[in-house]
Order: sequence, then structure tokens, then C-alpha cells
Amino acid sequence: MMIQRLFRPFLSIMVPLLLLSLLLGLPGDPGRLGTPAHLALAPELGLLLGLLALWARRTGPSGFGVILFLSLLTLPFVLLRLADLGAQLAAGRPLQPLFDPVLLPALWGVLAGSVGPIPLALLLCLILLGLVGLISLAYRHMVRPLATVEGRWLAGVLALGLPLLSLCSLPGAQPFSLGSVAAIIDQRERVAEGRRMQQALAAALTHDPVADIPATQRFALLKGRPLVLIWVESYGQSALTDPRHGPLVSTRLALLEQELTAKGFHMLSGLVDSPVLGGRSWLAHGTLRAGIRQEQPAQQGLVLAAGHVGLVAALQQAGWHTQAIMPGLSGPWPEGRLWGFDRVLNAGALGYQGPRYGWSPMPDQALFAALDATRPFAAGPTYLELVLTSSHAPWTPLPPWRDGAEGLADGSTYGPPDRPDYSGMAGAYAQSIDYSLRAAGDWLARSLPDDALVLLLGDHPALGWIADPTAAGHHVPLHILSKDGALLQPARSWGLVDGMLPATDSPAIPMENLLGLIAGSYSGPKPGGV
Repeated sequence: MMIQRLFRPFLSIMVPLLLLSLLLGLPGDPGRLGTPAHLALAPELGLLLGLLALWARRTGPSGFGVILFLSLLTLPFVLLRLADLGAQLAAGRPLQPLFDPVLLPALWGVLAGSVGPIPLALLLCLILLGLVGLISLAYRHMVRPLATVEGRWLAGVLALGLPLLSLCSLPGAQPFSLGSVAAIIDQRERVAEGRRMQQALAAALTHDPVADIPATQRFALLKGRPLVLIWVESYGQSALTDPRHGPLVSTRLALLEQELTAKGFHMLSGLVDSPVLGGRSWLAHGTLRAGIRQEQPAQQGLVLAAGHVGLVAALQQAGWHTQAIMPGLSGPWPEGRLWGFDRVLNAGALGYQGPRYGWSPMPDQALFAALDATRPFAAGPTYLELVLTSSHAPWTPLPPWRDGAEGLADGSTYGPPDRPDYSGMAGAYAQSIDYSLRAAGDWLARSLPDDALVLLLGDHPALGWIADPTAAGHHVPLHILSKDGALLQPARSWGLVDGMLPATDSPAIPMENLLGLIAGSYSGPKPGGV
């Protein structure tokens, strides 16, 4: 009889208690979802249940106001855990409260570009209201049995037992490292970590590898030759090591090596360690330009404010016409002048009026066709930095390859894109890298001046659930190409190998060291150049 009297309040308490525990104990690592630690009960909720039982004994069951208060108190902790989980899925790292809020506009732009701003706003409102409703419903059902003696007795057992189980690391209770208290501690530690990053940046700002070189010697060995930097979006070493993607991407590199060698190119390849994973490409770009590692947007702001010379400004001061071709820009980019760019072109300025493909405003093949129409090398010594976008997440839909040049530059050759297939993003990833590399190789063979030096470089790897980073980490491929073999000689000391396929076991160059390597290798007093 006693068991029957306890069963109903036991069930009424345990089901919502487990639901709330699952929400508050969300792990930051997606791989720990559904593990025994996550599927256990939160000890903090056990203590809260005991307090509610005492309240119910003195004043009766908790009313709507108490339930709403508890729901709104719980919501921020759940949102913190969801933000941690989202940061891991989107950037391969936990939430960084000191830096990440400034990323919200960029995240909004990516998501709104996929589903539209109004549907996205409605979806977010529904999620928020749904969470409040779910938490309130759980609290309402959990406190209802506390009106009975049996319910209060069970609450007392849970209030004493769950913290004890957690402290003794016994099954049935979540460790305190997963709960709401841990969420606050985690954020406090990450704020401290962010401040340490700022201090490390301040120390790095005291050294400028370009400023140490006399102005008359900077890039003197290039003797005014064109220098081209091409960023391939989401192109990581994991695109070569993951068995789902490696065969297709390796085959494309082998074809490029064969085709470009036939056109007279020489090439070296290696690996570079990117500061970011899964997104925030502009931080990789800024890391190379400034020679200072930038893992957070605030760090890049400090670098720009410090007035470092950097790669682009140094080339500008040495007489190169500096151009940035950035189709992903949706508005003005005042930072371009701070970096040292004379001209910045986005998709609209390039004259493209065709459809978007996923996040990408214009296909890479169309970008190169539009670039040719601007005669980028006509103004004398030229530095050209291009940011390709066709291999940007979500990699669907992919643009079709066009064999003819007609209608590419303005986009008139493209019809309406296919519907995106978000269930096949991992499969589309390798195809997008293949497309971007093919477009880049096609342009190099067709339009690059014979005396130019090219760096073809990934900005960051894709996230782990798209391309397994176990064997590759943050490494991205680097390819250096020129029809003048002598231009590659200074770069042979960087640990690179001949050809388009980087050695998987070669040491990766920290991306922040590339500026020093480029400036140091191609600067000097030698009057005749390389």
C-alpha cells in the first residue's frame, strides 16, 4: 500500500526532474550528449526540491508566481549551456563571453542568408517561448506532489541523496561540473582566459616583423612582380585526411599539378596552423596580414588600432597597388584602408547579378571571370588578395561548372539554384572544395602573369562533424606557385615539398609566422631581385 501511495508522486517528481536535469546539464561537447553523466539527475535541483518542500509545508504548494520566477531563473543557465553547445558545433570551441557577443551579427548574417531574416526571427522567438513554456511546465508538475506528505518525503530524500551521490561520483546524479553552478564558474574562468589572451596580444604588439626591415629593402627581391594571395574557404588538411573527402580533393590537387606543370608552373606545398576552426575566416586573414595570432574579433580590433605595418601596408608603401577582392562583403569595409588596401571590390562592385548559392554571394568561377574584366594587373606592381566563397558553409546548393566564359562575370549564365539539402552538407563539402580549387587553377592557367608569385591557402578547417580533424587539427594546406622557378627558391627553406600535395607529416607553420617568412625571404639589399 505504501508503495502504491509513493508511486504517483515519485513519477510526478522524477519525470520533470529528469527533464530539467537534461537541460541544465547539457554538456559543451556534443560527443558527451546522452552519456550516463548527462542522463543523470542534477544535484542542484535536488537541493531546490528540498527547499520547495519546506516552503510547501509552511505555506502550501508554490503558485504561478514562484513557478514563473524559477523558470526565468533557470532559463539563463539553459541558454548558457545551449550557447556552449552551439559554439562547439559552429566554431569547435566553447563560448568565450569576453569576445563572442560581437560575433552575433555575423552569425545572424550566415543563418539569415540560409533561411531568411523573418523566418529566422520567428524561429528564435518560438524557441525562446518554447523553452520558457517547457521549463515552467516541468516545474509545475514537479512541485504539485509537494502538497502531500509522500511528495515532501521524496523531495527530502532527493535533496540529501543527489548531492551525496554527486560528491561520491556514484551513478544516478550528475557531477557538479555539469550543472548551473559549474556554468557560472566556467564563464568566469573563460573571462580570465580572455584577459590572458589580451595580455599575450599586448606583448605580441611590441614586435613588428615588417617594421624591423628597412623600408627600402622591403620586398625588394620581388622587384615589382605581382603577388597574389588566394584564400580558399574552409580548406583544411582534414579535407585530405578524412576518408570521406580525401579521394576527391587529392585527385583535384593531382590534376592541378599535372595541368599547371604543363603550363609552365613550379609549385611547393606545405601546412599552416590556422588560429581558428570552422569559421571566423577574417581572423585567419588578419593573422597572416599582421603576423600576430588572432583568435577573437576584439584582438583584431586591437591589432588595427595599434598601427602595425603588416603585409598589405608594407607592400603599399613599397609601391605595390593593393587590391582586395572580397565577394562575401555585404557592405562597406573601413578596415580595408587600415590594412592598407587601395581598392576593395565585393560582388556588387564586380558586376555580378546572378543568384546566390547558399551563403556564397557569387560562384568562384564567376568571381575569376569578373576579376579578369577589371584588368587587375594593369596598374603596375600589384598585390591581389582574393577570398573565395563557394566552399563556405553550408556547402549547399553548389554552383554548376560552366565550360564557356559567356555570362559568367554578370551571372546571367546561372539559372535558379537547386533547393539546399542540409542533410547532405558533409558530402557537399568535398565537392565545394573541389569546385573552388578547380576554379582557382583554371584562372591561374588562364590569367596569371608569367612573373607573378601566388600563395594559395586555406583559411581554416571545417568543423569536426564535417571533416574529422583528429589527424589534422587546425592545419590548412599552403601552395606556392609561379612560372618563374627562381621565385620559389626563397620559400624552400620553409619546410615545403614540391608539387600540390602537402606531406601529411610535415610540421605546420604557425599562420602568424607567415608574414615574417614572406617579408624576410623576399626582402633584402640585392639589387637584381630574385
